[in-house]
Parts: sequence; C-alpha cells; structure tokens
Amino acid sequence: MDKFKSIFLGLDIAYGQYQPGERGENGKQKGKAFICRGDVRDSLWSDHLEGKGPALGIIPITQNNDCRWGCIDIDEYNFDHLSLIQSIRKLNLPLIVCRSKSGGAHVFLFTKENIPASLMQSKLKQFAKTLGYEGSEIFPKQTEILVERGDTGNFLNLPYYNNTKGLRYAFDDNGDALTLEQFYIAYDKYSCTRGDVEGIQITTEKREEAFPLGPPCLNKLASIGFGQGSRNNALFNIAVFYKQSQPDTWEDKIVEANLKHMDPPLSNNEVQQLIKSVNRKGYDKYRCKDAPINSVCQSGLCRTKRFGVGYGEEEMPVLGSLTKYTSNPPQWFLDVGEARIELKTEQLYSPNLFALACLDQANLIVPIPKPKDWKQHFLKPMMTNLQEVEPLESLDPTNELTGLLQDWTTNRQSARTMDDIFNKLPYTDDTREFTYFRMEDFYSFLKKNNWDMDKIKTGNLLKRLDDVFVEETRLRIKSQQPRVVKIKTMKKIEASVSKVQYQEEVF
Repeated sequence: MDKFKSIFLGLDIAYGQYQPGERGENGKQKGKAFICRGDVRDSLWSDHLEGKGPALGIIPITQNNDCRWGCIDIDEYNFDHLSLIQSIRKLNLPLIVCRSKSGGAHVFLFTKENIPASLMQSKLKQFAKTLGYEGSEIFPKQTEILVERGDTGNFLNLPYYNNTKGLRYAFDDNGDALTLEQFYIAYDKYSCTRGDVEGIQITTEKREEAFPLGPPCLNKLASIGFGQGSRNNALFNIAVFYKQSQPDTWEDKIVEANLKHMDPPLSNNEVQQLIKSVNRKGYDKYRCKDAPINSVCQSGLCRTKRFGVGYGEEEMPVLGSLTKYTSNPPQWFLDVGEARIELKTEQLYSPNLFALACLDQANLIVPIPKPKDWKQHFLKPMMTNLQEVEPLESLDPTNELTGLLQDWTTNRQSARTMDDIFNKLPYTDDTREFTYFRMEDFYSFLKKNNWDMDKIKTGNLLKRLDDVFVEETRLRIKSQQPRVVKIKTMKKIEASVSKVQYQEEVF
C-alpha cells in the first residue's frame, strides 16, 4: 500500500469517491462522483486496493499547484488498448496505460518529483494530440486551484480498485494485465524526472484525414471502424458532411463512402433512402447524440473545424468539468479555457450572467448563446460529469447559526433584568436555565456578522436546533407583551491563556 500511495500522492486536504450506478446504453458507467474534505487516511488507500466501499479518487494538483502524476482520460468503450500501447511504444513515450472503470483508457505519466501542473498538463495535451486523442480530458484539469476560496480541483478514480479483480489494471506491452507488483516495476521503469519530461520531443506526422475539415468524430471512426450496428447513422453523418463540403457531388460521394467505410456496405436501397432523408429541409443536421458518434464526440475540437458543429459561430472557450460545493447556497467552480471561475447558481444557469462572471473574474469575453442552446449544449453536458464537494462543517448553516447564537447570548453584554430585552439584549434568568431575546434583535446581530439567510428561513432553522430551542412565547415586560424566543442557556466559552513563558528580548 505504501508504494501505491507514494505513486498517486496529490492534494492532501480532500479526496474523491465514486458511487457506481447502472451502465448507460453506450456502456458508460453511471454514478455519483463527490469530493470529501479531510485527510486522505491510510484506510482509504487500503480499502481501495481491497475493493471495500467506494473507490478512491485523488486530485493530482497540490496546494502548491504542482503534481507528480497526470493522465489522459480516453472516454471510449470497447477500446483497443493494445493498439494504443503499440503507438505509445513506437513513439518512445514514458506512459503506462490502465483500463478505466468503463472500459476506456487512463494513460498515465508519472514523475519521481513534483513538477508544475502547467508542465504536466501541456505535455499530456501534446501526447494526446500525437496519439490521435486530441480533445480527451487531461488531469490535472487545473494549473491553479483557488484553495483560499475553498476550491479543490477535480479528482480521477485510481486504478487497482479491488486489485486486478476490479478490472482497473495496467497493461504490459502485449496488452496483458499487470499485477500490482508488476505495475510497480513498470512505474520504476517509466517514471521521469522533471528534466526528462521537459526533454521529451515529439515529431508529429501529418495525418491525412478521411473527411478533411470535418467533425473529429468521423475522422476518428474512419480510423478505427464504424461498427456494423450503427452503420446507417454513421453514413447519415457522413452524408451531412459531404452535403456541406461538396454540395455539387455529395450524393456520389456518399455512395463511395458507403463502399469504402461501411463493413459490410449498406444496400443501394438503404443509401438512396438515406439521401432522401438528408435532402429534406431541416433534416441535414449532424446526429451527435446517437451511436457511434456519441462515444467519440469532441465538441470543443469540432467547433474549430470548418464543417464541424458550431463552426463560424462566436467561439465559446473550452468548458472543463464542473464542481459543486454543496453548501447553502451552493458554490460552483468551472474551468473556462485556462481560467478557473467561481459561480453562483444563477450565474451558471443564465448565459448572460455567466458571460459577466467570465468578464469580471478572467477578463474573458465569451459568446452569449440562447438560453435553450446554453442549457442543451453546454449546461447539460457539464452536469453529466458533475463532481460534488462536501462543504466545511463549520460552514454548515446549522453549525454556523449555533455558533452565532452562542456568541449572541454568552459572549456579549447581558441584560441585568428582563426589562433590558427592550434594549436589544438577551436576558438569562437567575437559575441560568433559560435565555430570552427578541428575534429581530438577534437577526440584526446576525446581519452584522455577514449572515445572508432571510429572517423567515433563519427562524425556521432556529426552531430546528433541538438541543437549544424551547419555544416562542410572550412575556409581560413593562406592561407590554412582546414575542420572545426562549432557549436553553448556552455555556460560555472561556478563553484560555497560554502558559508558555517567553524570554524577553534585550534591545
């Protein structure tokens, strides 16, 4: 376990966990990803390797904005891992390929020492592009995290959950599974120094695309095969490409593409029916959500292609994974291009407010899509990969209100008599059993201490403090009967004075 822990060290103030659910139609493992604040205890590492409880996720970037490992997350299914490994070895890249939980690939770069997260990220982006997986997610996702605002970054599920029984294992050069001990040997062989990483030079061969300037999904599928079960939809998308790129000869081109790329080809009758469909007004649109396109979609890269989806529109920066801090109200963080943006819920939901937040925090001018397009094409995809973070317990509204109530009733000037309640002071009876105060006076104190919950919600929350709240009642004071809150008297926290003796400096 110690060796495994030393390899995957990352941020030490939070960790990720993943609760698996059912698989989707495309094979992707559904579930809930969430981040827990706290030390990454040894028991979490051992439980992960033994397959106990949720799998462990580690955030690679540290509070110093450096890291000792990174990963290319290739989110494809029924993946040919051996072919990828052969490409890596041919290029002499110091990478180790692991099977992800959904059957895709996690391609790791390990270093013997912490290196800047920006260096790790830039190198992995180069490797991904060279290997033909440009647009894949890169970890660390951030080159800087806003720790002072409670930010933690994004985690990656680690390999070897339940050892090799869990199917998240590394591969050797023949595509066979490595035991954990064999993985350690591979790590020792391929882990790099900072100088090694900086010195890696890649000569990228120009690849001839099957569909020049077309969607990257079509070019990717042309290289790996379209699959027999989804030939009709694949050919439909190819037809849309040719109708845009070669409008005079597109019908002939689709007949050629059927013979060249479909195995076996569709019948001539099926091709002609498909051409009629694409010729219908409003139907000549890419079907990005259907198989086989959805499994290799790279929407950000697609927008840069002349005949891709969204080309020619004002370009939106690449939007990274969304992180939600489940405080009340929630706090959101999002990578927008190279910047890290903090958002409120209303800023995330509204494209106009989102654009203003980008301008305020990162000097970014971003396009403002229609609300319907924002929700469909940007917000919904972000929500599918949402990572949730538990808030600090001290920031839980119940705990925060309890602390402020204690401060209000015990650490301030106290009323000498019941009459002093009209002087906006809390009154504690002679038996020190109950304390009384007016809600409006306590709420004014709360507002002075940056409390942002409204009065009604605050009152409801106060009533739920079962260990403290007794009732709301009326008391006769100076011939009046004001409503007052009655609570059990809280203990005063006495400040302790350090007994450490300090030697006086002689000047």
